[in-house]
Amino acid sequence: MATLYREFVLKNRGVWPFVVAFIKANAATYIERGKPLRLIVTAEEKKRTAEQNAFYFGVVLRDVAEQVWVDGQQFSQSAWHEMLAEEFAPREELKLPGGKIFNRRKSTSDMSVSEFSEYVTKVQAYVANEFGVSFDGGTHP
Repeated sequence: MATLYREFVLKNRGVWPFVVAFIKANAATYIERGKPLRLIVTAEEKKRTAEQNAFYFGVVLRDVAEQVWVDGQQFSQSAWHEMLAEEFAPREELKLPGGKIFNRRKSTSDMSVSEFSEYVTKVQAYVANEFGVSFDGGTHP
């Protein structure tokens, strides 16, 4: 049997009857099979803003790439981004064909406003403490 999955975004009152109808159509059947439905309700959070992105790539990574030398070598903004994202980005599970679960870092472009804010804060603290980076652009918005 295929996994039951459906998302509804309650943007207006007209969506609510579809939510109720979906639950009525599926809940009893799944409960009888010993597999009750799980309902998750959450407020939708917007993806990172263009301003956050510009600050991270235009100030944070620029300053890191310009100021940090490791073993006598400087690295590009892209190299720093990959290293820092691997270290500080939240992890997410991705189900692959065949059922295998792959754990990977969440892409910064998929982060919400609050996730990206927390990520940039961790990155700035790390590079300031470990490498003495100072930011011309201040702290993130």
